[in-house]
Amino acid sequence: MEYKKVLAAILAELEKHNIPYAIVGAVAMGFWGVRRDTVDIDLLVKATDREKVIAFMKGIGYDHLVASNFADQFGHLMKEMGFVDFLYTKREQGIIEDGKTFKSIKDIDVRVAMPEDIIAMKLDAIKNNPKREIQDWADIQAIVEVLGDKLDWTKIRNYCKLLDIEEAYEKIFGFR
Repeated sequence: MEYKKVLAAILAELEKHNIPYAIVGAVAMGFWGVRRDTVDIDLLVKATDREKVIAFMKGIGYDHLVASNFADQFGHLMKEMGFVDFLYTKREQGIIEDGKTFKSIKDIDVRVAMPEDIIAMKLDAIKNNPKREIQDWADIQAIVEVLGDKLDWTKIRNYCKLLDIEEAYEKIFGFR
């Protein structure tokens, strides 16, 4: 997959359709200095923009492979265009607005979820799909090992409370 090419194409479409977003998952981790191999790009957008996302992804040649209430997966016949997952949020304010903007691909502004929010999404994934536990805990550990004291530990504790998994905080804090 040619990540820069794919991101440039998708970010241009998001901007064209005025869709706020944040990059999440392994690609977002990379912006924060945490490297992990991945086979796709994950983006978070508002649930109200779902139909626009589906339409423009099909318009740029992606097949709609998987649909659920909270996510859509797209794949392209051209290997270099790879797989793209869109996750949807119903919150009016949150991860998208709190994200940090990086200058990246050809001076395009790239909105990336904050590392604490990435941790929260990984915790939510673990809670809802235990099959993801090994990889998501490894990702959380890697984020903490790289960013440590730069993280907002109060925010992480609050996410653990919100997700009703307060015991996870001690495990996460122990990765420091």
